[in-house]
Formats: sequence, structure tokens, C-alpha cells
Amino acid sequence: MDSELFKGRGHSVRLEFLLEEPSMANVLRELLPKILPGGYELDVNCFLRPHRGKSDLQNSVPRKMKVFSNFYEPVKIVIMQDQNSSNCMELKNRLKSLCEQSGRCSFLVRIVCRELESWYMGDMDAVQKAYPFFKAEKYKRKSRFQNPDNLPGADEMARILPEFHKGAGSEKIAPFLSLKGNRSKSFNNFISGLRKFLSEA
Repeated sequence: MDSELFKGRGHSVRLEFLLEEPSMANVLRELLPKILPGGYELDVNCFLRPHRGKSDLQNSVPRKMKVFSNFYEPVKIVIMQDQNSSNCMELKNRLKSLCEQSGRCSFLVRIVCRELESWYMGDMDAVQKAYPFFKAEKYKRKSRFQNPDNLPGADEMARILPEFHKGAGSEKIAPFLSLKGNRSKSFNNFISGLRKFLSEA
């Protein structure tokens, strides 16, 4: 584990986000300051740990759970992974099983349906603010975008916005994402689930 894991001394609870990819970290870096309760601060006692895809994330979960279960301070862990073509509940249960077998930290598993780009398509106004030439109203009225969690996120974003690139796109859109009014149920479940998780002792 790198030396950054040992920052944050003096805080009662540490929060660790284990993420499938860097794009998720880009989004959370913008969202979390709007969500976290008092006492949590990014890079002080709240850390974002992006991985190199699903396999890297799942392989690292047991090791990190063991480390944080024996840490010098209490740790809460949030794990985020794209659903893609997987069965959502099977994937969630697989990740929960990895956590339960490997440690005793409090944890929350959140599956992004189907991909992170679904969160962007749930807030077309944010996409337009990031890409001013994009016409949000054109897509907001279409039935296929009423439930963006059902769409193949990355492919659909590339279709409606050819200029979109995963890494740079997450950095451009994330600052404009609103906590309210997003059509992605996955996005809303993440917000409500995280708030509940952090309110628990």
C-alpha cells in the first residue's frame, strides 16, 4: 500500500472509495464535496482509489479489506463498478462476498447501471454545459433517454456526442452534474445509499 494510505491521522472514521476506473474518480471528486457530511474531506480522510478495470478492482478488494480491517483507525469502504452486461444483483453479491470473506470493515457496494456514461445522459443539461454545441432538449424529449440506465452508456454517448472521450469527458461533465433531477436511477441510488451509509454508526 502506498504512503498515502497513512494520511488522515486524527480523524475518527476514514472513508475509502475503491473504484473500477479513473473516470469514476473524476466524477466523485466533483460530487462528493456536495454530499459528504461535516468531518469528511477529500484527500484528508476520504480517498479515491481508481483501478485498472474490473479484474484489477475485484482482485484488490480482498487485500484492501484485510489491510483496512486492521488499520489504526475505523474505515468505511465504498466499492463502485460498472454493470455493463452483467446481472446487477449477481455482480453486487459477488463483490459483497469478497468483502465479507476478507475483512470486517463497514462497506457499501454500488453498481453503476449500466455504465458511468448513463449518469451523464441522465443530466443532459450538464452535458450541454460541458459541450455548449450539444443540444440537450433534442434528447431530453426522446423516450429512449427517459431511463438512461437501460442504454449502453459509452456507445450511446459516442453516438450522440462524437467528441466525447471517456477520461476527458468525465472531467468536463462532472463539475456540472446536479444532485437533483438526474434521470438515472443508479445515480440517485448512489446518492441516497451513500448518505445513509455515512449516517450509520
